Amino acid sequence: MSIPVEEIPALRMELFNYMGAVEKSYADKNIVNLDLARQIAQRASMLLDKYPEFPEKERALIIAGVKYFCSDGDGVSDFDFASGLNDDAQVMNHVLEEIGIKDHFIVFDR
Repeated sequence: MSIPVEEIPALRMELFNYMGAVEKSYADKNIVNLDLARQIAQRASMLLDKYPEFPEKERALIIAGVKYFCSDGDGVSDFDFASGLNDDAQVMNHVLEEIGIKDHFIVFDR
């Protein structure tokens, strides 16, 4: 389900706060793939910038992809394994593919 354009700033703040948690986890444990997290966050931010340009179906995919990244409870803990963000990158790549932005895929080691 998509959200009204007026709620995008709140989701952007959620993304910002989550990246703060990722960076703290990296500083504390040095396990999180910080570069991968930054790439995912950059793609998420780009999609939020373009959000108003997309129809309902693509908007729903964008929201799902951003919220998936901003959740540590998505199957594999983002903070406890070096590969914890791989599923998030795969989801973001799927979103990018589905909405036709294939030139921004995230390349990462699986």
